[in-house]
Amino acid sequence: MRPTRRSSTSPRATTDGGARGRLIEATAKIMRDEGYAAATSRRVAAEAGVKQALVYYYFPTMDDLFVEVLRSGAEASLERMRAALTDEDPLRALWIINSDSRISVLNTEFMALANHRKAIRTELKAYAERVRDIETAAVTVALRTRGIDLDEYPPVAISMLIAQIARSICNEETVGVSAGHTALRDLVERHLDRLAAPPAS
Repeated sequence: MRPTRRSSTSPRATTDGGARGRLIEATAKIMRDEGYAAATSRRVAAEAGVKQALVYYYFPTMDDLFVEVLRSGAEASLERMRAALTDEDPLRALWIINSDSRISVLNTEFMALANHRKAIRTELKAYAERVRDIETAAVTVALRTRGIDLDEYPPVAISMLIAQIARSICNEETVGVSAGHTALRDLVERHLDRLAAPPAS
């Protein structure tokens, strides 16, 4: 009888000293530091300190491993996004979250990987849509609280501006480009300060 694929909640998965989690963390680290192409089963196993065969014990294919890395990071990011909904200044919270270069670099690697792997593309699309919904909700709350016309300033457009500007700066800085970044950050900060101010009576 052919062995069935083990789930992440199998007894072995929870009593192996955390090997599965180390493989996921090692893959994410390699992707951030060296790019997804460097994340081979041999390289991941070495980084995690386990035998190469263990990679395929938990993840039948490298796509399965990449998907788990994406899901793991996505859940952490979504929790931070949800917290922004209750932050005193949700717009600035979203700006700070999207300015995290560690997240931005990993997302860029997954975008590149998604161009070649359907499974990654499907997972990334689902994650991106959830993020967009949460970001839009946070911006809607912030703008409505301050009495701003939501038709003139659509929350989804404002959330995209905040996120895309922050991520673009991170991506450029990764390759050493910094021209205009200080001026752009200052511009964004000034507008965030104005939007954070109490609405005029």
